[in-house]
Amino acid sequence: MSTAVPAPRAVPAPPVDPGPPAPAPVPGRPAPAVLAAAVGAGLAVGALTSFGQTLLGGTWFAGLANAVSPWLVASFLVGALARRGWVAALAGLLACAGEVAGYYLVADLRGFAVGAASVAVWVVAGVVGGPVFGWAGRLWRTAAGPWRGLGPALLAGCWLAEAVVTYAVMLRYGDDAAVFAVVAALLVVLLGRVGGQTGALLRWLPAAAVVGAAGFAAVHVALT
Repeated sequence: MSTAVPAPRAVPAPPVDPGPPAPAPVPGRPAPAVLAAAVGAGLAVGALTSFGQTLLGGTWFAGLANAVSPWLVASFLVGALARRGWVAALAGLLACAGEVAGYYLVADLRGFAVGAASVAVWVVAGVVGGPVFGWAGRLWRTAAGPWRGLGPALLAGCWLAEAVVTYAVMLRYGDDAAVFAVVAALLVVLLGRVGGQTGALLRWLPAAAVVGAAGFAAVHVALT
């Protein structure tokens, strides 16, 4: 008579600790692509500005080809492509440098005089404004919490400040002031729609406009 040997019972394996969740990928383009785009965009905008001054001269839109705020849009947009803040700031700087180079190169080829003082003023403006607005572009796309809305507010506030200080007060060009104010309003609407940050943008806008106005006033004082 044989005795049956019971089959061994399966012992459940201990649970495997999956560890912390993998960090979400940072949205944006690789740094080399962003920086290359910044240089290309800057050169293109600078070159087109030279032709824009001829085409828009004498119209209500002449200021769009002879002002600070339009050039800072390129820095803002290429900065929005960056994965890292330092890449956004560098891209903004390169965009402004490309704009200066592209504008004065085309102006020289078209037979217009290029003054060293004028080049120096725009280089300084690019060194200061380019990194700030490149960073602002990335902030527009990625910011959360209390910083939400600051990036687009900086750009809209810049246009509004230039409308008031440069065109309404200093130059007394009412038509250019109106155009820049309308662009500022459009930026609030269009940029605020991304991520539903219109309310946060409007909360930041007064402070951004005041800072921008102080900056433009300082530039005019330094140049007079």
